[in-house]
Amino acid sequence: MWKKQDIIRTTFAIVIAIAVLGILRLLHPSFNYFPPEELINKLERSWFVEAGVRKFAMAGYGTVALVMMAIFFKVTQARWPGRGNMKGLAFGASIGILWYFGFLTGWLFLGTTLKAEILNGTIDLVGLAVGGWLIGKAIGRDVPKSGNVMWRPWLAVIITTIGFVSIHTLGAMFLVRSITLAPELLLVPSTLPQYALLSGLGIWAGLMFVMIQEGLPFQSSLARAALFAFGIFGHSWIWFQLFLVIVDFSEMLLPVLLVSLIGASGVFAGTLAYEGIAGWRRQVD
Repeated sequence: MWKKQDIIRTTFAIVIAIAVLGILRLLHPSFNYFPPEELINKLERSWFVEAGVRKFAMAGYGTVALVMMAIFFKVTQARWPGRGNMKGLAFGASIGILWYFGFLTGWLFLGTTLKAEILNGTIDLVGLAVGGWLIGKAIGRDVPKSGNVMWRPWLAVIITTIGFVSIHTLGAMFLVRSITLAPELLLVPSTLPQYALLSGLGIWAGLMFVMIQEGLPFQSSLARAALFAFGIFGHSWIWFQLFLVIVDFSEMLLPVLLVSLIGASGVFAGTLAYEGIAGWRRQVD
């Protein structure tokens, strides 16, 4: 439950984190993200661009991202062993790395430059890590180690990767046949580097699950997998993908939302399969 003091501390943490991101963007305006010309010429620009308030939209976007981070951190941190501030740092950095992979999809799927995506990914990674650390200091609690050992964590990473890559690929290929507007936004893989990038994203999703699984509050395997896939991983992956819709383009909501949900569904399938296998092993042992 959120106490008044927690809300005040979290608000200050988010304000400071947004200020850090803003300073980074002001110091390095060339790092600002802009979509490739091919997309600009193909799609209708959003109201924020037309009204000249794109930077305000980006500030609002970042604020919502940090608020959602705080909510999901609050859900998991009470059972997650470790120091409160360091758990916040790990949580924020894990989302930042997830976004980093998201930026790299712009390079391999949308035709942006690698330098631009590395620079933008680095800025957001720093901002989200700082935000997570501040949120951890605001509402994090120190939790002693429980002594529980996760059964074969490497298997969780492998199964999660397989689930994400296979379901994302199949779902995106199905969608591209029915959605003709900017199909590149569906992230349909066709080259080895694209498959490698999606595999790296799946691996990172599995590593996030290994890191946070002890903090998941439910006993049910279905509930634990759903919270992680659609909450902890899914909220950030979906919100990242919606950046182009909210800040830049106004007509891509449905396909971007669908492909994001398909990716989260792949993570759900993988983590649920692992939870089922691990639960069966505990019963056998």
